[in-house]
Amino acid sequence: MSRSPESIPPASPPPTAPATSPCIKVCQLDLTGRCYGCGRSREEIARWSSMSLDERRAVNARIGFTGHGDNR
Repeated sequence: MSRSPESIPPASPPPTAPATSPCIKVCQLDLTGRCYGCGRSREEIARWSSMSLDERRAVNARIGFTGHGDNR
């Protein structure tokens, strides 16, 4: 028996994904509403401060953010 796509819960973010903001202070949006600096959508940027840690980790996993290291 197969499950429909809408009944499958979203995958949890990897436990190693950071929950810190990926912002690099290059705040310009492209025509699709994605930030050139961090890759988040306009909506993700607006909601960031009210997101749970798991939501933040999921965004960071989607954009491939692994941390700033010493380059921030």
